[in-house]
Amino acid sequence: MPDLPALPLGVPQVRTRSTRRSPRPRLVGPGAQAQQRRLEPEFARLTRAFEDGRLTVPEEPVALAPEQVLVLEVAGELSDFVRAIRRVPGIEFLAEEAQDQLEPDEEFAAVDSRGRRHRYVRQLFLMASDATAWQQLLGLWQRFQRGEDFPRGLTRFRDLFSRLRSLRSWNDEDRLTRTGALAAWERELGELGNELVDFEIELWHRRDERRRARALADLRADLEGVGGELVAEFMHEEISYHGVLGRVPARLLLDAVDRHEVRWVRTDYVRFFRATGQIAAVAPEEGAASAGADAHGPRPEGVPQIALLDGVPLAGHSLLADRLAIDDPDGFEALTPAARRVHGTAMASVVVHGDLDSGAVAHTRRVYVRPILSAQAPDWVHDPPEELPRNRLAVDLIHAAVTRLYEGEAVAPEVKVIVIAVGDAAAQFDRFVSPLARLLDWLSFRYGVLFIVSAGNHLAEIELAADIEPENPRELQHEVLCALHRVAGLRGLLSPAEAVNALTVGAAHADSSNAVSPDDRLEPMVHPELPSVVSALGPGVRRAVKPDLLLPGGRQLVRLEPARDGQPRRASIPPSRRPPGVRFASLATRAGLLLDATAYGTGTSMAAALGGHHAGRLLDALVALRELYAQGIPTPEFDAVLLKAALVHQASWGPARGPVEEAQREVLGATSREGIARWVGYGRAEPTRALVCDEHRVTALAAGRIADGVANAYRLPLPPSLASTIAERQLTLTLAWLSPINPEHRAYRRAALTLEPSDGPKLVADRSDLTIYPSRRGTLQHDTFSGSRAVPFAQGSALELTVSCRADAGPLTVQVPYAVIATIEVPEQLRLPIYEEVRQALRIPITVRTAGR
Repeated sequence: MPDLPALPLGVPQVRTRSTRRSPRPRLVGPGAQAQQRRLEPEFARLTRAFEDGRLTVPEEPVALAPEQVLVLEVAGELSDFVRAIRRVPGIEFLAEEAQDQLEPDEEFAAVDSRGRRHRYVRQLFLMASDATAWQQLLGLWQRFQRGEDFPRGLTRFRDLFSRLRSLRSWNDEDRLTRTGALAAWERELGELGNELVDFEIELWHRRDERRRARALADLRADLEGVGGELVAEFMHEEISYHGVLGRVPARLLLDAVDRHEVRWVRTDYVRFFRATGQIAAVAPEEGAASAGADAHGPRPEGVPQIALLDGVPLAGHSLLADRLAIDDPDGFEALTPAARRVHGTAMASVVVHGDLDSGAVAHTRRVYVRPILSAQAPDWVHDPPEELPRNRLAVDLIHAAVTRLYEGEAVAPEVKVIVIAVGDAAAQFDRFVSPLARLLDWLSFRYGVLFIVSAGNHLAEIELAADIEPENPRELQHEVLCALHRVAGLRGLLSPAEAVNALTVGAAHADSSNAVSPDDRLEPMVHPELPSVVSALGPGVRRAVKPDLLLPGGRQLVRLEPARDGQPRRASIPPSRRPPGVRFASLATRAGLLLDATAYGTGTSMAAALGGHHAGRLLDALVALRELYAQGIPTPEFDAVLLKAALVHQASWGPARGPVEEAQREVLGATSREGIARWVGYGRAEPTRALVCDEHRVTALAAGRIADGVANAYRLPLPPSLASTIAERQLTLTLAWLSPINPEHRAYRRAALTLEPSDGPKLVADRSDLTIYPSRRGTLQHDTFSGSRAVPFAQGSALELTVSCRADAGPLTVQVPYAVIATIEVPEQLRLPIYEEVRQALRIPITVRTAGR
């Protein structure tokens, strides 16, 4: 059946957003007396700490009063408390964060109108206070204890004290453990002794320039005092980032590993310590490359619209020649021998061609490549990793790479999509959004560009039951899923995969290879809709759906270790260049010569690069739609949000839901749809179907900008042939947007959009996959409804698709770009002409042409 083009939805009706909200359970606590008993020791301890700090102040007129960074853990979420904090001189608000929900306990619970107790959110406030301001806080605490009224503008402190779970100072445990620095240093630095090692210090972002200068001066003095140095500094106001690259003897970092404490530098200014060199692509150790392959499709023309930030590619490879626009201002190409250009070549190949075994057509435009990784290890190092330079902050490097595209003498201003298929192996997402994710979110909104990022890979061994029967594929799949459930908390997203504006891609256990394992390795998954055993798991910021979707990342095989005396059997995950997997351009070595060849790979890098490939094909489809409908299709300024919606629009859980639920039931004792989304996001996607229709499937799209408090209502006509017809039908709705961010606010994203189908016949009744609330926590809402009940409706009836916008993290003073895609589908065998019916109802003033004419 020939493909038919998607249809434009038309111009929306603009309204005021409805503000109706269902009542929330109220937070109840233990009362003032119980709070006094619980918290008085903590107040006394902090008071002593402030007094001790005051004694260390030098007798200098310009000396700044010493401070502590205080962590206030609160039950529930307090609105407007930041405004109250800023009314107290000497206190500077630094950040707030909403953490996971807690079960009701003896002290706090959320109670609804029927008296039922529910889970409650705990929130962190972080603020810097000097001793004088602390005395004012103590005075407010004493007012709370006595039940007295609070001064005007400070009544929020009464609410704070009634909900306060704990109060403490930010400590080295916070600074070291939340970023994976300790594990990385222990793993890498054991033999280096006094060798100087680079590491990152994220300072608290302070508004007071004097405190910034003092922090930098003290840090420089401390580093030089222990034989180190301050290498570089980078500050970005809009993402609240102040980073410093330091260098000290390795033994001092190992001392921090042993003590979980940093004794060789003053840490009052420090938010986090991070290990450098953790954003890297490690080359597979097994297997060899095979013969080359022919490219499919004509030579590319036009300026690049897809960008890849990765390693140095082999630009002269027969599959890549004349298909890449390489921009290398840092000179990484000269630093990376051809034999070590593995990851950049693989990613460029997959972005351009897709999986070579699939026979997909190459991009019609060249792909812009900016090397950010290089392999500079000595020649005697076997398969060295391609990594970010250790002498430069990652935020600085990627900021420079992206702004170079669009600012000044812009090198590639037409780029709509940027693929970043590497992540920080030491930085699993843990409530606080990483600096690199904050940067991608800010850049995405500023330049209207979509970042496609890999979820991250976890290669740790999997522990299986001793009596497993590996010859039974379904039993092996079940045992692997159960094992992964048990360690899910250790397999989180790797920075910057938590970025809310980015499209985060996980790896499905799928590829286009027909190969089976040629050795003792086993295939751990039966269903290609399930995630790869290496793919990182969600959720994202504020439990948003992450990864957003799965794309084929190759069938990652495992090797089952022999059984030993009833002990659990371990399954290792050996990376390999041999099939199966995603096939890409590579090199082979024969008689000492490097020859063009291909190889196979697996993981989320492959999946993210495949997302870049599909984005290029979808951009071609948008060009074709604009030629067909002219002004009916949104202009190119909306390409980023249109691509974001289109890439996920045909995603579904499919057969993955059953096996994941079985494992949930066995390990957790219960199942949840939100738990499934942690594994598969919105499911395995089929981007090639997103913008094409046929007689029984009709897709319509729209895009625009929307402001706080506004609703845009689109009319989606209903096919008359479905009226009073008992037939399976499915409605798929996808809403994507790019939001400005507020990195100091617990909600983080400034714009919360929703898409509601309303004011029409109930054409479908049930949600097929995810429930409504998790899909509204990020910047991508994807809902699938299904039903078969006969629903009578009159000729000319329509569903109203309403996009609403509200501020979510402080004021929203700008309009937000968004895209909507809607699809109605019925089984082909019904032969219902729903496409033509909807086209006529939308009054599309063209003759619909089939693809390729």
